Parts: sequence; C-alpha cells; structure tokens
Amino acid sequence: MNQLSKIIVALFLFSAGSNAQTWKNPNAPTEDRVKDLLSKMTLEEKISQCSSDIPAIERLGIPAYIWYGEALHGVIAWNCTSFPQNIAMGATWNPNLMFDVATAISNEARALKNNGQKEVMMFSPTVNLGRDPRWGRNEECYSEDPFLMSEMARMYIRGMQGNDKKYLKTVTTVKHFIANNVEKNRERIQSNISEKDLREFYMPAYKTCIADEEAGGIMSALNGLNGVPSSGSKWLLTDVLRNEWGFKGYVVADWNAASGMFNNQKYVKSFPEASALSIKSGTDQECFRPKASLMVQNLKPAIERGLLTEAELDVSVARLLRMRFLTGDFDKPELNPYSKIPQSVLESDTHKKLALKAAEQAIVLLKNDNILPLKKDVKSIAVLGPFANQAWLGIYSGFPKSKISPLAGIKNSTTAQINYAEGCGIIEPFDEAKIKEAVEAAKKSEVAIIFVGNDEKTSTENTDRFTLALPGAQQRLIEAVLKVNKNTVVVLIPSGATTIGPSQKDVPGIICAWPNGQEQGTAIANVLWGKYNPGGKLNSTWYESDNDLPNIHDYDLRKGRTYMFFKNKPLYPFGYGLSYTSFDIKNLKLDKTTLAVNESVAVTVSVTNSGKIDGDEVVQLYIRDLSKNKLAPLKSLKGFERIHLKAGETKNVTLNVPYAAFNYYNVDNKRFEVSDGKFEIMVGNSSEKILAKGKVTLKAGAVPEVNVDNKSAYFNAKDPNRFKNWDSIYEDKSFLQTANPKSKKEDSGIEFKMTFRDPGFYVNTWDAEVNMKLKTNEATLKLTMLGNEIDTYVVKKENTEFQTLAIKIPIPPEYGKEVILNAFILPSEMEIEYIKIIPPGNAKPYRVYPKAK
Repeated sequence: MNQLSKIIVALFLFSAGSNAQTWKNPNAPTEDRVKDLLSKMTLEEKISQCSSDIPAIERLGIPAYIWYGEALHGVIAWNCTSFPQNIAMGATWNPNLMFDVATAISNEARALKNNGQKEVMMFSPTVNLGRDPRWGRNEECYSEDPFLMSEMARMYIRGMQGNDKKYLKTVTTVKHFIANNVEKNRERIQSNISEKDLREFYMPAYKTCIADEEAGGIMSALNGLNGVPSSGSKWLLTDVLRNEWGFKGYVVADWNAASGMFNNQKYVKSFPEASALSIKSGTDQECFRPKASLMVQNLKPAIERGLLTEAELDVSVARLLRMRFLTGDFDKPELNPYSKIPQSVLESDTHKKLALKAAEQAIVLLKNDNILPLKKDVKSIAVLGPFANQAWLGIYSGFPKSKISPLAGIKNSTTAQINYAEGCGIIEPFDEAKIKEAVEAAKKSEVAIIFVGNDEKTSTENTDRFTLALPGAQQRLIEAVLKVNKNTVVVLIPSGATTIGPSQKDVPGIICAWPNGQEQGTAIANVLWGKYNPGGKLNSTWYESDNDLPNIHDYDLRKGRTYMFFKNKPLYPFGYGLSYTSFDIKNLKLDKTTLAVNESVAVTVSVTNSGKIDGDEVVQLYIRDLSKNKLAPLKSLKGFERIHLKAGETKNVTLNVPYAAFNYYNVDNKRFEVSDGKFEIMVGNSSEKILAKGKVTLKAGAVPEVNVDNKSAYFNAKDPNRFKNWDSIYEDKSFLQTANPKSKKEDSGIEFKMTFRDPGFYVNTWDAEVNMKLKTNEATLKLTMLGNEIDTYVVKKENTEFQTLAIKIPIPPEYGKEVILNAFILPSEMEIEYIKIIPPGNAKPYRVYPKAK
C-alpha cells in the first residue's frame, strides 16, 4: 500500500470513528446526534424508549431512566416547596408571579436531578378548560376562561423550561389533550365537541403552550374525542398538533390510554393494533410504571404482524431521544448551566417567601359586612372546622418539611385566647358531640372563624363532585355556630365554586382561601388582620345552585356554561373579588376606533385607589360583539393587569388588544377570521362590574396562522421574563454556593422495607395499619421515611394483646423503588409485629415485617 492509500484509509477510519461518536458530541446539531444514537440501537432498545420506566442500555453506557415527574404546583417529592394549587394561582391574575413560582419549582426539580434523585420530564401543567366546577380535577387548572388560562400557562412553561438557548431546565408536558373534564369512566367515555368550540374554547391554551412557548411535551387524554380515542387520533396529534401548530416535542399517552384503545375504548381488536395505531397517529410513549406498559410490550408483535414498520417507530423514538439531548442527559454537567443548581434551593427561605406571596395574592374576599379586617385587640377567637388544623395542599402535592395550618397561622398572629374545635369531619355524618364542642367554643369567643371545604375525599383524580354544596356535616356546623355567634367568618378551602346554603345571607364574612400551599396559614392570618389587603379575583363563575349547571358530560358552553354564556345571576361572577379599599376605573381612551387586519388597539384607563388602604386591583378588559351573532359569547376577556396602588394614588393602565382578539373560527374556510362590525370594549374589576366602555369598528379579514414559527399576537418577544436566568428570583445568591450536604448516619430504628406500586392515578397518601403490642399503658411511636418524619403518635393500651394504629403514608416515595420506613419507639415499651399496607383501588393489602437486626 502506497503512502497516499494509507492516508486515505486513515482519514476514512478517523471519519468513521468520529461519526460513531456523533451522539456524544455536544457541539453536533441535535438532530444529527439523535439520528446517530438511533442508528446504534437495536429494535428492542428502541421499543424500550417508549416506556416511562426505561431500562439501561449498558453496551452504549446509557443508564436506566424514569420518564415520570409531577410538578403541578411544586415537585412531588420530599422537602420541596409546595406552592398554591393551580386554581389558586389562577386567582392571582398575575402571570409574572406565575413565572417566578415556576422558576422556583423547576430549580428544585433540577436540584433533585443534579443529586441523582429525579429526572426532569414533568407531567404538567393542566390546561383543560375549567368548564364545570364539579370536575374532580378542577383545582388543577387555572380558569374557566381560555385567555386567562393561556396567559398563566404561558408563564408556567417559560419559568419551567428556562431561557437557555441550548438546554431545557425541565420538559413541560401539557395535559390532558383534549377535553378531559369528567373523571368517572374517563378511560371509556367520549367528549363530543364541535370543531368550532374546540378551536375557540378548548384548544387556545394548548396552542399558546405549544406555538408560543414551545412546550416539550403533550399528554393525550384518556377519553375519546368525537368517537376517536385521543391517543389514536391522527387529526388531533398529527394534523393539528404537529402540522398546523408546528409541535416538535413528544406525546405521551395518559396512563394506559394507548393500550386502552383495545381493552377500554374497544376501538381496535387487539393490543398490537392499539400499539400500531398509537405510533402512527402521533403518540410516542405510554405512561405506565413499573416496567413496560401494554403498548410497549405489543410494539414488537405489531411490527412482526406488519401493522407497523420499524421506520415508523423510529420517528417516535427520535422525538423521545431529542428531549433527552435537550435536557443535557448525554453531555458533561459542566456544559449545562442548570447543573449548577444546588440542593440548597429545596424549600429555601426565598421559595417559602414566594409561596407566601403567591398564597396572599390568591386569596379572594367574597363577602365583608364590616367584620374584616379583625380588630387587633380582639380577646378571644373560636377556630373551627375540619380544615382549621391542617394545611390542605391540594391534589398532586409533594411533602414539604414546613406546613402552616390556618390554626397555626392564627396562633402566630395574635395574643387572643384561641378556642379550637374541629366541629365535624370533611365527609363524616353529623356528630352531635363534635358540633356541641364547636358551639361551646363559639359561645365563649368574640369572633368565630370556620374553615370548611373539600379535599380528595370528594374531588380528585377518578372522583367528581356530585354537588356544589359542602360535603358531610360542614353546612350544619356553620348554621349551628351562627346561632350562637353572629360575628362569624367562613373561610372556604374549595376545589372550585362552592355554596353554603342559607348561611350565605347570614354570615357577615366569607373568604376563599383555596388549597393554598405550605404557607397558607400565615397568608390567611395576614388577610384576617389586614396585614395583607386581599386582591385575588375569582377565575371562574360561582353558581348559586347545582340547577344552574348542565349535565357534566355536555361540553357545549353555549348551554349556559362559564361567564361567557351564563345568563342567570351567579352567586359570584367571574373576575369578582373584594378589597379593604375601593378603586375607581374611568377615562377610557382608545388610540384608534377602527381596526384593520393585524393592527391592535391600545386601551387606556385611569385607576384610582379611592380608599384609605394600599391595595391591589386587577384591571379586566372584555369585548362584546355588537352584531346579531347568536354564537358569540356575551363577553370575552381579552386583557388584564394586576397593579398595586397606594391609598389615594392614580395610575394609567394601557392594555393592547390585537386584531386577532376579535376573531372567530370559520368552519367552512377552516381558519380564524374577523367580520366587519362593531365591538364594545368594556373595562372593569369583574365580568359584571364594568366601569368604562368604548367602541371599535373592525374591518373583515383572515387572521394569520399561528404556529411555532409564527407566534400569536399576544406573544411578547421583549418580555423581561424571556431573558432571566434561573437564579433571577434570589436577591441573596450566597446560599447557592453551598455544597450539597452529606447525609448523616443516624439511628435507623426498626426498619420496614417496602415497595409502592403505582395505582395508575394520583393519591396523596396510602393507608396502612401498624399491628403492635404495648407493654405499658401508653407508648409513643415516631415514623419516618427517607429521613423525613411522617408523624409521631401517642398510643394508649387497649384490652387486647395486639392492637392496631391506623396511619397514612405520604406519597411521594418513588413508585417501583424499594424504600425503608423507620419506626422509633420513644421511651416506652412496644413491640411492632408488622405493618399492613392498604393500596388504593382494588389491590389487595399486604404485610411488611421488621427487618431482622
């Protein structure tokens, strides 16, 4: 071989070697890296990527991976900050605050990943339209209004995914696409909606998340849409999502929703057909753990039967791999700015202060007949109700170290005598002794504060509410207390609109405080005593009666759903919320009265705090079609801004309303259009309290298509939030330099090894029973898991050799992984025989026994 030949061979081998490592080259284009890694995978390895529980590919040096995370209003994990539930965040009407909260949540998610505890593929946010307050997951969404929903979700995506040009801090997975607003039999039912309604009401928030903010993922819903399962709808997942909106991310089917096209929806005749249809329609993955789902198990049979080609599978696998490259999974940590986020951010002081700020801004003052704020010299207070002595965080919550209940918040805020009584349980029937105890507490107090509402017992995943009324004996508790103490304030902790019957007229003060995060007790106390002036606004219509609501399965908003089409008098209108001060909105000015295609109108009003207390006001702008279009909403929100005004201060607020805000979907032309005609511009501080009006004339035209490459008219490329770094929320950054603490070796007590299996739906806790023998009349037992205290129990001896203690084990232990529960018997004598674990759903209970020492 001559010298030239040797050089050519050497160059070829070098080139081949370089190409062989393209996927490991951080400087190579992402698409080239994906293509290269995909080419090195066997069919079985490709198939494994379509699972939530992805096994390692040892020959390529790729470790096992759990593609499953929840961060709706805080990461579901131990020692992570729990922020207000989404319904509460929606009531802040503050997208900038949403950005800060999402930044904090994603920082904690990254800190966990950096410490090897979790991955950053997050199944959130929920942007299903809150069209019916009875929906079991109503509290997960921001609003019944498409625009408010879109603007809050926009900033959640922006804060969660970060602003780095190369890497994503976390991957948001927007759910549940689409029209998943009924829990009962959700995996078997259909949502029947016209394309016009889909485009105008149900899709806008998803479109904002995908086209404007470029969310990394979408979760397809369990339900079907108009006869076609969501996970098998090519129209939904390919024609609309990818071809129209330009979506480049991945689609994961909700829990067994892809395989469910066979065994639940009965849409296909076998599991392999379901797997093939999923991939061909645009679904890339099926949510399930541990191990491979039925969809994944049947991908190879589908290929072997000719139902699917490996090339079609490659398209899905490539999309999944792309997400992992974008999060930096295959690059050295020092290349990724988010790898610097330390564990010290977890439940840090900054995050807890932010949680308090969000909780305060979320509280809505519903009624105030001169009882609030409470007098600082009040001598005695009755604190009552099933939500007084607990900090209910809402569904899809983690387990922070610190939780301040309303009772604790009140005790920390006053020197008054506190007379506490539960009065009743949340769903338990009337208990005369409990009610009597609460009545006695109210009798001897100057003021009574009753904390009532609903939790996962009546409203959660798999469970819809039957009524807007309070469950159990809570209504009777309010009525009994009002009979002996007229100075009563009712504080609602609801999942949505709630009624309190005849007490609505009699009680002088009503506050809506929501499932409001770990700082809720302090926030409530600050509002009660006027340390914080409430400025939250309702993000949905509160109806007077169940009779005001259509059948929960009816998705036609025009039948009286939401403020846009409800013609009767509501209990409280959309956008409503009182303050301890008063505001005037006037002097409306338009910078133009005729609007042509792609123009916008600037609407300016002056806002004055005419009261004596500093406070927040939410300026709300609605439009109304003045033509005789019977399909048009009564009014539609198209702009808002939350502002702070000192007593006596006046500010001018300008809201820009784009041409596209006046559009409608033309089904025949398959596009959004604007018709010739006049619209009324209405500005106020609720959908019913309009304080200034103007008119604008629109010229007909087509609205430009919106997709990833052509942003919507509401997209603001200059928004400061688009340029902030991950550490922008920290004034003092010194604590960020703290090295991750080394775990201390501590006494392990009595160890119980257990593995929790995902039931396929969210639960806050698992039930369990400790079977024990006491040798003394009283014993104290402390239970911990993963170094976190579950609770401490004082147990009194019963007249049996063995007795049981009912406990609740908080979930977030990682499903599918062995964890250890530690039992510490504090100075006393007790023997624990076993712990019986009672899984949710239909799974059989099982026992775990102490580890032999």
